[in-house]
Amino acid sequence: MPPCMSLALLYILIFLLVLNVEIVVPTADDYATRLGASETFSGLVIALTPFWQGILGIPMNYTMLRHGVPMKSIIIIMVAGSVLGNVLYAMAGLMHSKLVILAARTMVGICQCQLAGPIYIAWTVGVKKRTKVLFMYSTMTAVAFCCAPLIAALLEIFVKELRIEDLVLNSDTIPGWFMAMLYFIYLLLVVFFFEDVADPQVSSPTPPEPAEGEPQEKFWKPGLLTCLLASFLSPTTSTMCIVFFVKLAEKTWSLSVSATGFYLAAAMGVVALMSFASSAVTPYVEDRKGLLITSLCACVSATLTFHIGHSWDTASVVVFILGFLLMQSCSGVVKNYGYALVPKIVAPEYKDNAGFANMVVIQLGRGLGAQLGAVFNTTTFAASQVGSYFVLAVLAACFTGQLKQHAKAM
Repeated sequence: MPPCMSLALLYILIFLLVLNVEIVVPTADDYATRLGASETFSGLVIALTPFWQGILGIPMNYTMLRHGVPMKSIIIIMVAGSVLGNVLYAMAGLMHSKLVILAARTMVGICQCQLAGPIYIAWTVGVKKRTKVLFMYSTMTAVAFCCAPLIAALLEIFVKELRIEDLVLNSDTIPGWFMAMLYFIYLLLVVFFFEDVADPQVSSPTPPEPAEGEPQEKFWKPGLLTCLLASFLSPTTSTMCIVFFVKLAEKTWSLSVSATGFYLAAAMGVVALMSFASSAVTPYVEDRKGLLITSLCACVSATLTFHIGHSWDTASVVVFILGFLLMQSCSGVVKNYGYALVPKIVAPEYKDNAGFANMVVIQLGRGLGAQLGAVFNTTTFAASQVGSYFVLAVLAACFTGQLKQHAKAM
C-alpha cells in the first residue's frame, strides 16, 4: 500500500477533476445565453473538458511518465494549469467572449491529469487490495457528482443574497473562481505532502520478446475491450444524466437553478451511497460476475426512465426519478468493476498501457455524455441506456472466460 497521505491526495484529485467538469452544468445554459450562444453551445462547454483530457491531456501525461518525469511534478504542472484555466473561465464574462470560454474549458481539460490516480494505484497497490482501493477511488467520482450541483446551488444563492452581479463576479462566473481557489489550495498540499513512488517498475510500451516457441500475448482482446466499453458507458451515463436532468428540471419542470441543484445533489447523494456500499461486497462477488449482474440491473432500471406523452404528473415524475437513481447507481458500480478488471486481466507488461486506454475512454465517455444530454429527449435518453447496457451484458456473458485475473497479474 502507498503512503496514506499520497493516496488521500489522489482521492481528492479525482474529486476535484470531476467537480470541475460538473459544477458548471447548472449555470452553463445561462452563461451561454448571456453571451448570445445556443443550448448546443452549453453542452459543448461541458463536453470540452473531458474531451480534451482524453484526446490530449492523458496522452501527454503518459508520454511524460514514459520519459521519466516524476508523477509529483506532473501533478503540480497540471494543477497550476487548472488554476489558470478556471480564472480564464471566470474572466470570460468580462471579455464577453464565447471563444474565451471554450479556450478556458480546453485548458482545464488538458490539465486535468486523470491518469495519475490509476497509474499510481497500479504501481503501489497489490492485486488483492486493488479492487477495493479502486472502488474507493471511483466512489470519490460519485461524491463529486453529488457535491457539484449542491455547491453550484449554494454559490448562486451566495452571490444573489449579497446582490453581487457584476461582469467579474456573478452566478455564472463564481464556479470558475471557486475552482481556482480549491486547486490552489490543493497545489500547496501536493507540494508539501505528496510522495512519489520509489523506483517504480515502469513497463515498456513495447512488451519484451517472448521465449523461443512461446506465442506473443496479445493486448487487444475481447475481454479487455468489454471492460473498456464498461468504462466508457458508465461516465457517458453519469454526465448525460446530469445534463439531461438539469435541462428537464429547468425547462420542463420550471425549477430555478438553485432548486435544480439541490434536487440533483440529493439524487447524486443516493448514487454515491450506493457506490460506497458496493465496495463492501467486493470480497464476496467475483469481478466478472459483478460486471454482468450490474450491467443487467442498469439495463432493467433504464426502462423506468421512458416517458410517454408530454405531461408530467406526480406518478410519472416519481417513476422517472426512481429509474434515474437505480440506473445511475448500477452504472457507477459497472465503472468500478471496469476500473478493477482492466489492470488485472492483462499481462504485467501491459498494465500501464491498459490504464492509459481505460482513462482515455472514460474521458471520451464523459465528453460524449455531456453533448448527448443537451440534445436528447426522454425517449432517446432512455432507449440509449437500455440498448447500451444490454449490449454490455451480452458481451460480459460471451467473454466471461477472458475476464478473469491474469496468471501473472501483480
